[in-house]
Amino acid sequence: MLIRRFSSSVVLLLVVGVLVMFGGSVSAKEAEPIEIKAVSGLRYDPPRFVVKPGAKVKLEVENTDDMAHNFVIVAPGGRMEVVNAAMTMPVTPEQTFIPQSDKILFHTPVLIPGKSASLEFTAPTEEGVYPYICTYPGHGMVMFGAMYVTKQKEKDLPKVADDENLPELIREQAKNPILHAFPIDTPHWYRIFMRDSGPASIAVQLPDGQNYCWDAGACRLRYAWRGGFVDPMDHWRGNGDGFAEVKGTIYYRSTPYFPLRIGDEKKIPHDIRFRGYNIVDGLPEFHYQVDDVDVRELIKAAHHGGFEETFRITGTKQPVFFVTDPNGGAAVASEAGTFNNGVLKLPAAKAKEFTVTFMEILNKEPIGYWSMDDVLTVKKPLPVPGVKNRALIFDGKKAQHDTGLKSESFGADATFSIWVQLSSPPDPDQVCIGAAEGEGEFALGANIGGVSGYGVRLKSGKLDTKIVAAVPTEADGKWHHLAATLNAKGLRFYFDGKPAGSGAGGPLPPGAEFYLGSNGSTHFAAATLDEARIYARALDAKEIEAIYENERPKAPVSAPVKPTSKHAK
Repeated sequence: MLIRRFSSSVVLLLVVGVLVMFGGSVSAKEAEPIEIKAVSGLRYDPPRFVVKPGAKVKLEVENTDDMAHNFVIVAPGGRMEVVNAAMTMPVTPEQTFIPQSDKILFHTPVLIPGKSASLEFTAPTEEGVYPYICTYPGHGMVMFGAMYVTKQKEKDLPKVADDENLPELIREQAKNPILHAFPIDTPHWYRIFMRDSGPASIAVQLPDGQNYCWDAGACRLRYAWRGGFVDPMDHWRGNGDGFAEVKGTIYYRSTPYFPLRIGDEKKIPHDIRFRGYNIVDGLPEFHYQVDDVDVRELIKAAHHGGFEETFRITGTKQPVFFVTDPNGGAAVASEAGTFNNGVLKLPAAKAKEFTVTFMEILNKEPIGYWSMDDVLTVKKPLPVPGVKNRALIFDGKKAQHDTGLKSESFGADATFSIWVQLSSPPDPDQVCIGAAEGEGEFALGANIGGVSGYGVRLKSGKLDTKIVAAVPTEADGKWHHLAATLNAKGLRFYFDGKPAGSGAGGPLPPGAEFYLGSNGSTHFAAATLDEARIYARALDAKEIEAIYENERPKAPVSAPVKPTSKHAK
């Protein structure tokens, strides 16, 4: 007999009227089978279970979703390594999505919708938390659970809402079972305020863990992400003036300018008018006009991860150009033609209907990006002129922003990048991007650790590395770009796009959570901050120089704004 304890509860989402589920845990006695289901919303039900060390385990894994999944148990701490390895596997006719890794302990084959598999094994004798994941491309970022190998009882486990070994979606569901931020029926969309997009934004959740933000005011895709959908709670709580927050990783951002060009690739159209949308195969197909040319645009999830845009264009005999960023976070291709330096040129006959496919380039884009063009919460202050568009003032007293990223969000490599305009340069320990846990610390900013100057500090275990560059002496109104990279070669600091020193590297402080404007509890920055980025890879010197050259002010800037008691938080 299959046993199921702490079975998932089903609650009605009163706000948007969809069903959601949240789970507890189940326990297995020796030789008693445990039922695991892959369910809609890229989730496993239950999200965790308990077995005793060395126990005989039998799992019955069933795929009740409408997309393919598998079930892979990995060694403690091995989830992201296996997920990243699976995403880089070449696509083959007999694709298994099981990479070569000594972190993989047990797994099922890929299960198409409606199929099941049994998995029998002896539990490890070493106690610990053994993640289980789906290694289908992109799924494992959010589709995972935890096998607890322990002599403890279920009641001794952390509450689901507080269990850091479970996906954020599951934890949030347990905290807010009624007002649930994560629709599980796909496709699904909200007309809602989104960051780095216009007020008429539409957030769309696709199958396979793909999502995108489309700006109806500008008639264009703004960005796409994988993982969870959005958390609209700040928008709802803020009487409509807050933003829905992306609950995944943005891997593609559109170019700053309108991507479709009619007749001339360098001629950016200005007469763009939204005409509404129709529902095609359950998805919104957007309708708009570009200089009297009629355009319909449909975005779908691609078969092996990523997404595809299909355009239908009528009313022109001129060639059509589709312009992308050749250095963007996705590999772009089309059967209609070849991209040349990011530009696809099509004759009018081919442009009547064509599809462009976007496949994520792993870790190309930052895993965290804050343009500072919008308030970080519904609180003030409002943004001020920045190095690129707008920026936010941090008061040096209690202003900070929790990025939601922890040391475990990275592998061994990382990059931290931010623009800074100090308002009180002599103040000590001004951390612009930082994290602290116990005795460990990471800090990027000014006058760190009692040493005057812009620089970076990494303190972890016996390691304590400080790198310092130019010394700020007065609030001269200048913007400076600070960047630090960390990899096997060590810790490197860059000041205004140029290498400014290097030192011994090491792991980031375990469990540390990263903040903008402080290290999380102290060392607040009295500064205006702009264009903050955190990468899960070490950028090279040319990439950092390119950020600086592309964004640095080309004209004199205004003096720094003196912080007030109203602050970013």
